[in-house]
Amino acid sequence: MIHVRSRTTEPGQTSEVRGIAVLRLALLPIALLAQSHHTELSSSIFPWVIVGFGIYATLSLLVSFASPRPPRLSVAPAIVDLIAVALLVYSTGGEHSSLRFAFYVMPIGAALRLSPRLTATWGLASVLAYLAVTLPYPNNGLPHDPSEILDDSLSLLWVTGAAVMLSAMVGRRQRAIVEFAERRRELVQQALDAAANEQRRLAEALHDQAVQNVLLARQELTDMARGVAGAEQRARDALDETDRQLRHEIFAMHPLGLQQVGLRSVLDSLATNAAHQSGFTTSVSVTPAAERSGHHDLIVATVRELLTNVVKHAGAAHVDISVRSDQGVLRLMVADDGSGIGSAQLERALAEGHIGLAALRERVGSRSGRLAIATAPDAGTEIEVTLPDRAPAAPSGRGVRSW
Repeated sequence: MIHVRSRTTEPGQTSEVRGIAVLRLALLPIALLAQSHHTELSSSIFPWVIVGFGIYATLSLLVSFASPRPPRLSVAPAIVDLIAVALLVYSTGGEHSSLRFAFYVMPIGAALRLSPRLTATWGLASVLAYLAVTLPYPNNGLPHDPSEILDDSLSLLWVTGAAVMLSAMVGRRQRAIVEFAERRRELVQQALDAAANEQRRLAEALHDQAVQNVLLARQELTDMARGVAGAEQRARDALDETDRQLRHEIFAMHPLGLQQVGLRSVLDSLATNAAHQSGFTTSVSVTPAAERSGHHDLIVATVRELLTNVVKHAGAAHVDISVRSDQGVLRLMVADDGSGIGSAQLERALAEGHIGLAALRERVGSRSGRLAIATAPDAGTEIEVTLPDRAPAAPSGRGVRSW
């Protein structure tokens, strides 16, 4: 019977409001049963309390089910519930009332709101309300039992502490789930953006280069038919250039020759193309054991992404790429002597989804791998990817990551 203010009534909150209304109304027969069993302990105000609470509980239930979106949760009904429980306990025997256990509902209900502070507040409020209706209660000749009141109070405090712990633990887990879902949404969006950018780049490359060369070859064929000198050779050159451009784009999308030419040759080709764009020198080394690894596709995709980062951001003069297998662990190292990046700037870029490393670390993690970055301003960047030496049959979606 705990309510917390919310701006709107969500579907889950609607069920909660109705569930609380049902529990509130269910307290009526329990109160009547308790009064009938202990009439000698009942107070003269019991009829007024039970009638007032019955009207309040019935109206609350009708309102919660009459509207598809019942009134939003707030603190006011919780205060009314606490007062109502206190009056019912007082009017049915105080410390001897079987309804005193209804006070336990307050901290437990608050724990469901995943707020430790709120849970502690309502737990303490329940203890104070219990003491307020038991200590001054006129026992109709029955002696007060201080030990019973103390036991109940300590039990209620213990339940409050447990509810606070539960609220904190479940709240942390829920926040982690929300953060994971948000991170997944960001990665999906990054993947969609990357795919769209790649499609746009490919379309521009084909239109501005391959298509133009084909049109040029077509024109040269027309000139050749007219007997224009050199037209045949120019047509051949245009078609050869088109063939080179198409092969380059096909290889950029997927290295079809990976199984035939090997990992070292593919990485050499990637490094050469990147060096041609940016003007740096490269060195590539792959051990024989690494050539036999089952992670070739991931290694190639990782090197391509990291080389793209070097071209765009590093301003490096040299890039070193090495892949080796050591004691059951495959290690990829990509190091450059470029401008580097500060740790705070790196974390900010990763959090904002820049540099492409956010999606890359998830892909490495899906192979039970780890991606580590060592970088500093004007000190270059060294990125190491470690993976199990055998590719898992089915990625587990989990991995250890360090930065």
